[in-house]
Amino acid sequence: MILKKRDRQNLILDILTQEVVDSQEELVRKIQEAGYEVTQATISRDIKELRIVRRADKDGRNRYQVMREGTDTASDGLVNGVQYMLSEITRVAFMISIQTTPGSGNRLAALIDAGQLPEVVSTIAGHDTIHVLCHSETAAQELEERLTSWL
Repeated sequence: MILKKRDRQNLILDILTQEVVDSQEELVRKIQEAGYEVTQATISRDIKELRIVRRADKDGRNRYQVMREGTDTASDGLVNGVQYMLSEITRVAFMISIQTTPGSGNRLAALIDAGQLPEVVSTIAGHDTIHVLCHSETAAQELEERLTSWL
């Protein structure tokens, strides 16, 4: 049976709130198992329209998640990213070392860069670690406090 767009998108949201889904193929399979006809191309368009992103959850597992309303700005995206990806912060003089969930280092560093925070000079990211160079020790302390407040 074929679903109307609104019904299909509601089904997608229901599935994602009840189960961990980490690929489009898995989402297509779950919808088909529920008895509905759907293609991966259609699901891909739905994912974009519904603002669903694939990112690490608090346990470090990559999964599809619906972005919360109001995350259109770079700073809102950064706050959201910190909440979902940041594990630990260590400040050393004018640098901050950030531990992230596995595989999230580059994503969170990109959000930090896009956020254009006044304390930040640059970032260097790896798989699960980010080094943030700040303008001064005071700037590093301010950034640490800001990031911690978002957790």
